[in-house]
Amino acid sequence: MADELQDLFEVPLFPLGVVLFPGMALPLHIFEPCNRDMIADCLADQAPFGVVLAVAAGTAGQQAPAKIGTLARIVDYEKLPDDRYNLLALGTRRFQVLETRHERSYLTGLVRPFRDTTRDDANLGPLISCARLALRNYLSVVMSLVDSPPERQIDIPTDPEDLSFLIGICLTCEDCEKQELLEMASVAQRLREGARMLSDETTRMSHQVESGITSSHSDRSMLN
Repeated sequence: MADELQDLFEVPLFPLGVVLFPGMALPLHIFEPCNRDMIADCLADQAPFGVVLAVAAGTAGQQAPAKIGTLARIVDYEKLPDDRYNLLALGTRRFQVLETRHERSYLTGLVRPFRDTTRDDANLGPLISCARLALRNYLSVVMSLVDSPPERQIDIPTDPEDLSFLIGICLTCEDCEKQELLEMASVAQRLREGARMLSDETTRMSHQVESGITSSHSDRSMLN
């Protein structure tokens, strides 16, 4: 019980329409007064803030922070007129919100680290290989859509935790689906589900590529 209490800490909470994963870069423009206060305090204390997905609270028009979020460390910033900020933050580690507090001009939360409950690295080999292949195929299709050179090398991590979070960063699915991935407390489950989601998106994008090629050939035929 004492160890659990030592893990508790208070952190500014920034509800956003984005799911921040560890290792993910997040550019932000800070303009609302409460958020300007929050960033000023974080810079003064050299402290992180917590990014949480803003989710529906059950009442029309109301939102609440999700229970699992990610700490964001400010790595670069520019202070603008009227105390606005442009900044770049980096996701570091996940946390669980136990209690929200409203004593300051911005929202804070009593949180604790959110860690994987199990991580059996010895049995993750096949999952890692499958997830890395799924991510490589996905990125290959993405680069073909943006006309990136095909010979460009992609560095895909072998660490299972880093790999699982990178998959979450790359996915373009709905935020609620990304949040489900972030909240999984098993690296094996994240790798398995992430690989499935990547395969689904790869199939969808591949159809777009094929449709584009077919359309291009059809257009040339009409010109001829």
